[in-house]
Amino acid sequence: MPARRPPGFLRSDFLRQQEPAQPSAAPGPNSRRTKRGEEVKGLGTPPRFTGVAQSAKVDRVRERKPMGLQTLTFKSIHQELSFLRAHARVTRLVDMILEDCLARGLGLEVALDVFLSQCARLLGASSGFVQLRGTQGPVLTRRFGPAALRKQQLSAAEGVHPFERGQLLVKNLAFGPAQFGAFGLVVEDLPAKEIPLARALVDAMGEQLDNTVLTFIALSDGASPAQRLDELAVAESFRPKARFGRYELLSPLGTGGMAQVFVARQKGPEGVGRLVALKRILPYLLDEPEIVEQFLDEARVSLQLAHANLAVVYDFGRTPGGYYLAMELVKGPSLAAVLARMQALEPRIAGAILVQTLHGLHAAHELCGDDGRPLDLVHRDLSPQNVMIGFDGTVKVLDFGIALTRDKRSQTELGIIKGKPLYMSPEQAMGEPIDRRSDLFAAGLILYEALTGERPFKRETADTTLDAIIEEPVHRHPRVPRKVWKVLSRALEKDRRQRHSNALELARDIEAAMEPVAPDELGKAVREQFADAYRAVQAWTMATAPQGTSAETKQGTGTDGR
Repeated sequence: MPARRPPGFLRSDFLRQQEPAQPSAAPGPNSRRTKRGEEVKGLGTPPRFTGVAQSAKVDRVRERKPMGLQTLTFKSIHQELSFLRAHARVTRLVDMILEDCLARGLGLEVALDVFLSQCARLLGASSGFVQLRGTQGPVLTRRFGPAALRKQQLSAAEGVHPFERGQLLVKNLAFGPAQFGAFGLVVEDLPAKEIPLARALVDAMGEQLDNTVLTFIALSDGASPAQRLDELAVAESFRPKARFGRYELLSPLGTGGMAQVFVARQKGPEGVGRLVALKRILPYLLDEPEIVEQFLDEARVSLQLAHANLAVVYDFGRTPGGYYLAMELVKGPSLAAVLARMQALEPRIAGAILVQTLHGLHAAHELCGDDGRPLDLVHRDLSPQNVMIGFDGTVKVLDFGIALTRDKRSQTELGIIKGKPLYMSPEQAMGEPIDRRSDLFAAGLILYEALTGERPFKRETADTTLDAIIEEPVHRHPRVPRKVWKVLSRALEKDRRQRHSNALELARDIEAAMEPVAPDELGKAVREQFADAYRAVQAWTMATAPQGTSAETKQGTGTDGR
């Protein structure tokens, strides 16, 4: 059995998070020694304050505590400090987002997308939404995450509502007595006693969002927020009206923890140009050297990749607004969106997706440098979010933002783990050196989820999830055929030496066991499930003028159909 992962590597959300200790030369309680004697660092433990010093620090933070939060109770001083700092961070975050979006002409859609993604990360939420309503109903809806939020959830009353495996926390947006929208986040696996704290933070986020929206729409004399939103919707004022280098921004496509992606047009002669996905670093991260270096690494790696099952990167550059990557716009949903809508897939459909994914991975794993030597590239973050399924049935792997190459291995500190906990290999979860077989374990987890609709190692926290990956076996699910399980169980071996040696070998075994459908049949199945998104993509493709758009896009439908 592998050694237990040392505690303290990850914290899932602010309710469980403690403040990291200041770095020290001496090993901390969350450090351990490997067999080689190197120190392996976790995130550290909370700083300890005693007596007068502790009381003074808490009092200074409490002085800024909003009146609406005075009735909350906390189980510890550290939890209260964490909560109040999160609350203060919301205020700063909204100010930065608004300033950047207004200064660069990026529009309210972009501001809401960044706001949603960052608030979700702050709270540990899986999904969320913002909906702005005019006098006749919704005029702008932005969604984040895989949850299929329907009309009844988007129009839910303020408060806490059961939703699938968690709760939907909703805050109304209002100007005095006049409501003009709502904001909500989906939290999963949150203990009942912590719901009031989560709701209080969502309320604080919503109150800040009120101010952001009201500032953006600039109420005219005598106009209500709903009336002003009607006017702006007609004028298409929510959309970006900005450029990044040679690219005209058309619509936000998605936002993550590090970057935001737009649908953009590269203009050519006579106004004709191709559509691309343009990725930029979030503005408030431009001063973070590690984030910028990670983005540059992605550019260096991605510009060398060329395969039908890898998203092509066309261009890399820098503008006054920061660095950007221009890449192939995959016209279709992510596997995460497909699974959120369909739960589990037919084996032949799942097999088709995984086989193409593995062919793309194999091409990346085999990449060589200018000197002809293998780069030993490892994706490290393979997940359903990073597997895109085109409406033509072509599957693309993307987002090599934390990929590891031969030259980076000597610079990577032992014990520092990167990637999504749910799809890590045991060796990655323990912070050990990894190779291409780590990506094969992630591919096995994705196939298991695609076949069953379940994540075998999902636990209440990131720490317990990683413990499960390291120690707990995966058993055959009734939905997994026995001949498929023979292949899948090998991919999910804890000992990497027992797995397939490369992605191509695993792809061939899946083909033999699952008889995947052809790409055109896969494309047809995806088009049927995402008909609205397919029509929106067709509208974008046919649009050759900047004003060409569709109702679905204006309402926030991306290629994921969200």
